[in-house]
Amino acid sequence: MKLLQTGDLHLGKSLHETSLVEDQKVFLDQLDSILEKGAYAALIIAGDIYDRTVPPAEAVELFSDFLVSMRRKHPDTELFMVPGNHDSAQRLSYADGILGTQGIHIVCNPEKSFEPIITAKGSERLAVFLLPFLSPGSLGTVPTEPVSAAEKQPDRKDGMFEFDFSHEETEPVEPTKPAAQRLLSSQADLAAEAARRFDAVLDSPEYRTLPSLLVAHLFTLAGVQSESERIFLGTSEKVSPALFSKFSYTALGHLHKCQKITDRMYYAGSPLAYAFDEAGTEKCFLEIEIDCLDPAFPVSVRKIPVQPLRPLSRLEGTFEEFYQGTAYAPYSSHYLEITLTDSELIANPMNLLKPKFPYLLSLKQGLYETGPASTRDSGSTGAADALFDEKRDPVTDFIRFEEELYGTADSDRVELFRELLSECADEA
Repeated sequence: MKLLQTGDLHLGKSLHETSLVEDQKVFLDQLDSILEKGAYAALIIAGDIYDRTVPPAEAVELFSDFLVSMRRKHPDTELFMVPGNHDSAQRLSYADGILGTQGIHIVCNPEKSFEPIITAKGSERLAVFLLPFLSPGSLGTVPTEPVSAAEKQPDRKDGMFEFDFSHEETEPVEPTKPAAQRLLSSQADLAAEAARRFDAVLDSPEYRTLPSLLVAHLFTLAGVQSESERIFLGTSEKVSPALFSKFSYTALGHLHKCQKITDRMYYAGSPLAYAFDEAGTEKCFLEIEIDCLDPAFPVSVRKIPVQPLRPLSRLEGTFEEFYQGTAYAPYSSHYLEITLTDSELIANPMNLLKPKFPYLLSLKQGLYETGPASTRDSGSTGAADALFDEKRDPVTDFIRFEEELYGTADSDRVELFRELLSECADEA
């Protein structure tokens, strides 16, 4: 069975305040063309369909047009997708019941992730599991370790000797009290609970001999990040790939670089470079082939390169080399980040170079990039400057972070954050 994998479309995203809608239409058209040529059983989109929980109208229209075109041109190709951490699961789940009858499958409620969808192609059958991005509490609670009165009895061993206390009168053992419940909050804990439930299904007689596919949006321990992703602190948000080893193949989203995690687990990465640290990196779709008739369910993976509307490049040189020279002329149609290496500060270089490089989005003067200003583009004005010059309110920033991550700010966490700030101020 042949499948096509992508993810992290981030429809509606801009790059340095430049709209990428046309660029995104180009890779969706390429996706459509590949589907037309390949006789694929299914298309997989592993989360982050949109860049924001409330996407712009043009992004919604773009994806809607793609779905209509796909159903018209490829009626036998099913679509499996999950919401990522940038998406609104509630919005994506709109009319999911009707869409499911049209071969467009989306699971937004994690509790439904453990009910596989069976897809078939000829004599081949595949069980598909869809796991959306797991937010705190999305899989409920689990019991903490219960402690009974029996566990509180004194140790019956003293060194090498074991004593018989059977003749002693002891207090009757109390029954085990109901276990306290613990909310699952970290990605690691949530993924472990999901894996436990998946294993129970996969070990059942109904699915034990059937190949299985997992589509998930998460960050594995072995994954390589890029600047365009939301970075989590610590390792509690990273997931062990071993948790999902029972699946015949796992299609992952969240990390933007195409990468192999195991022989049966891959990130397709984003179809576009969304940050300049991705300049020059390979962007692709993945063709997955699973032999569903072989008891070992062997898997092969092939990369299909994406041809961007405009490549993304990082360049370095003197101002005169860019302004007067011709060596960089081939980059005039690229999205550019330029770092000037001049020993003297150049006045207003962005405006001077824009006529020659119309897609110049970021310009830095390397020798003068010190301290907080190192991330500020030379020659930039307006909102970008204000971002660095204004006095930032930590509470406002925390609320924005909560809204970006979860769609809304939790009032209890905001209040706790206020209290922590107040305590830090008192200690200072």
